[in-house]
Amino acid sequence: MQMSPPAIEYLVKQFEGLRLEAYRCPAGVCTIGYGHTTSAGAPPVKDGMTITKQQADDILSRDLHKYEAAVERLLHQPLTQHQFDALVDFAYNAGVGNLEKSSLLKKVNAAQFNDVPAELMKWTKGGGKTLPGLVRRRQAEAAWWSKGNDHPANAEDQRTAPDPVPARTMAGSKQGNAAILTASFASVGAVKEVVTQAQDAADTATQFVGLLSNTNFLIMSAIIGLAAAIWYWRSKNMDKYGV
Repeated sequence: MQMSPPAIEYLVKQFEGLRLEAYRCPAGVCTIGYGHTTSAGAPPVKDGMTITKQQADDILSRDLHKYEAAVERLLHQPLTQHQFDALVDFAYNAGVGNLEKSSLLKKVNAAQFNDVPAELMKWTKGGGKTLPGLVRRRQAEAAWWSKGNDHPANAEDQRTAPDPVPARTMAGSKQGNAAILTASFASVGAVKEVVTQAQDAADTATQFVGLLSNTNFLIMSAIIGLAAAIWYWRSKNMDKYGV
């Protein structure tokens, strides 16, 4: 049995993301493509390594074959396509070893299929903390599993992706909103300093020189720059690392 193409797109590719240049994951492991690491097999990943999108797709296909075979080996119950998809994605993300020793697998092999979504949601932590990115991925797997929870599976239903899990946005980010608020206050202070300097100086050059020597203006400008940097970093790292 193989993971379905819609599941590969919706679960694996969406949540892993595509990186064509090697990078270090939060655990410090060298990673490339759709979450490929050396432990998954060839090719070994090294710092500075680059690949093409086609190579990333080929690597993912080879990796998934290994996880599909591993999941099939662990199963003692027939599953629908959607159910199999969800377990393969879980194994790809959390590891075959974690699946093998989990109460999740026990529920599956005991045919307690209605308990599986709750079991999936137990796996949302990284480094001892609940990560929003993992919460969303487990929610997506649970929704995909439930699409195939009727036996036998409905053929039309197997082609339908569940409603997408709402993506976390900067509007819901405490750090992002704090950065906006800080920048707003700093902007007000900076404008006041500009107005004061304009009143005290007769020409533009004198105003500009005066601002550069104005400690309050420089502090406000630095705060605005820092707030902008926080916003940028937050928006870049929100989905990948769940922070």
